[in-house]
Amino acid sequence: MEEAIKEVVAKTEDCNDNESPLKVILDAVPEDRKEEVREALMIIREEMYSGPIPSPEALEHYEKIQPGAADRILKMAEKQQEHRMALETKAIGGQVDQSKRGQIFGFILVFVFVAIAVFFAKHLEMKEFAAILLGVTMVSVVALFVTGKWVIKKDLANKSKDQEQ
Repeated sequence: MEEAIKEVVAKTEDCNDNESPLKVILDAVPEDRKEEVREALMIIREEMYSGPIPSPEALEHYEKIQPGAADRILKMAEKQQEHRMALETKAIGGQVDQSKRGQIFGFILVFVFVAIAVFFAKHLEMKEFAAILLGVTMVSVVALFVTGKWVIKKDLANKSKDQEQ
């Protein structure tokens, strides 16, 4: 009995478009039980394909319906990919420029605060205030670097999670 079931399952997996799995199974069932099996049997077939273009079978069907459709679909996917790559290049370049500007402005700001602290210490004899100002400036810079690294690691972790899904 087990061999017969395996044989029927193999036939259903190998059946072509002209022959339905239901027909293959019903052909293997004795005549007196066919109606009972037909009522109890439910076959679900699910096909999934993921990608920027349809599956080869779908492309073939498009080509049969409209000659040249498969080529047009492939060209459309190629144009979309080129567009996406151009946008990514532009976005990455913008992020690099923004990062450079931030570093330059940060350096200028730190330099100004150090200069102010030196001015207060040397010319106004306010060494305690200058030390506090310098300390707050340095702690802020270190905090920005630490939190910046933490944010980058968090973003990379989120992106890797998104790619896994």
